[in-house]
Amino acid sequence: MKNTILKFRQVIVLLVFCIVLSVSSSAFLKLNNLINVLWSISTTGIIAVMATFIIINGKIDLSVGGTVALSAIVVVKLVMEQAWNIPAAIVVGLLSGAAVGAVNGLIVTCTKVPDFIATFCMSTLLTGVSQLLTGGKTVSAMSNKAYTALGNGKLWKIPYPILVFLAMFLLAWLLLNKTTFGRRCFLTGGNPLAARVSGIPTRRTIFLSYLLTGVAAAVSGVVLSALTQQATNTMGNGYEMDVIAAVVIGGTLMSGGVGSMGGTIFGVFLIGIIDNGMNLLGFPGTVEPVVKGLLIIFAVALNNYLMKKQTSAGKAAASA
Repeated sequence: MKNTILKFRQVIVLLVFCIVLSVSSSAFLKLNNLINVLWSISTTGIIAVMATFIIINGKIDLSVGGTVALSAIVVVKLVMEQAWNIPAAIVVGLLSGAAVGAVNGLIVTCTKVPDFIATFCMSTLLTGVSQLLTGGKTVSAMSNKAYTALGNGKLWKIPYPILVFLAMFLLAWLLLNKTTFGRRCFLTGGNPLAARVSGIPTRRTIFLSYLLTGVAAAVSGVVLSALTQQATNTMGNGYEMDVIAAVVIGGTLMSGGVGSMGGTIFGVFLIGIIDNGMNLLGFPGTVEPVVKGLLIIFAVALNNYLMKKQTSAGKAAASA
């Protein structure tokens, strides 16, 4: 029984939050609200599943929010102001995200600039570029129904953003668990020196992780701009913290070498449920960040405690 609880600790933590919210608000378990939760977490989840690779490598990316905004602005301006067809504009938007990821990867792997500083500076740079492109104004996409349908349309009654999120998760899961690249991420993050000595191309592995995350942030930007029907230079604010929190809550170690896509999905869902619960319970906007921060700390602490218990139980069983 104890081992079962430890094994499914993340599910249990999620259920605890769901039970508390369902008791606190009768609207929480309604189908429309649950779909709204999935809808709201899709843009964060798209980035989080790819950012998992970076954190497993023992690195960090603080520029995803800026990439979201830049890619959204590029696509919306091309569609609305330059009359580009939507697929071509989206390709350019994704390439802009890939370029940001590639530059991040090159700086981190080819210079001695720490990943925290490099990506923080990149975030500042992207904010500046976005402001220059928009003049600090909102770029509306409301009149283009074909574009906004990407955020509000449905296929088989499932919203497009959720389908994109699921597709991104499946791709990330396959890359992490079924490819050489995924195994190299674990080895690079777990012991970089031993990985290099073993002939693993650690620089290339880290570079590809940043590249994938840049593309994912661009995809999220396209989905978010279609969903909100606009693009602004501030629309990605806070995404980096939610992404990192989701990955870490899921059990991925910031020091690298340990992590899973299932854990990241748990973290994404938990943050989405916390946000939704605060909205349902009518928390003031000024109080929400405080409550959210405390709940995330509690969730991380509880998950880490249960993970240590599971590790201790495994070592005890092995020695026996």
